Amino acid sequence: MDDDIKGYTLSVAVHKKVKALGMKDPRYYIYASLRGSGMGIRDSWAIAFQGYGFNWSKDVLEREMNKLESLESVQKRIAEVQGKKAENIAEDSVTPEELAKATSKEQILKDLVVVKGKYKPGSKEWTEAVKMIADYNKIKQDEMQTEDTTVHFFLPCNYPTGKNDCVLFKNGLCKGGK
Repeated sequence: MDDDIKGYTLSVAVHKKVKALGMKDPRYYIYASLRGSGMGIRDSWAIAFQGYGFNWSKDVLEREMNKLESLESVQKRIAEVQGKKAENIAEDSVTPEELAKATSKEQILKDLVVVKGKYKPGSKEWTEAVKMIADYNKIKQDEMQTEDTTVHFFLPCNYPTGKNDCVLFKNGLCKGGK
């Protein structure tokens, strides 16, 4: 449709969205979509405009990127992408990594310390928070003590081939053997 856009084959639906948003160039739509997905300004520019302008002086390039970023149609598209992204995150369930982080003892202790800081020292809520912190610290200490009682056995690299090589026999701790 546009002869000056090389390297991209865009659908009719994208061109309709570009017109609906009032964008002058379909590359603005590509740029705004990348920005809305969380990509940086320079990276979005590099992809949308395929590196065009990177040989300009830095201040000219920055001015052009800021000009593009401030366009109302670009801001609408960024908000549209981020809005859809926020809805998707709200609908999804919590990932196992997020759950593990939120329920870790360190995170719970950090949250309790923050809560404790919000209450007046000596108040009932403050005392309860301090008790909870003490309980979680005790659980953490018990877990650490369990880990410390682990016994490690090491096997020798060179096994003795006869009683003359055996350290136990040489020290008189072993009576028999070949």
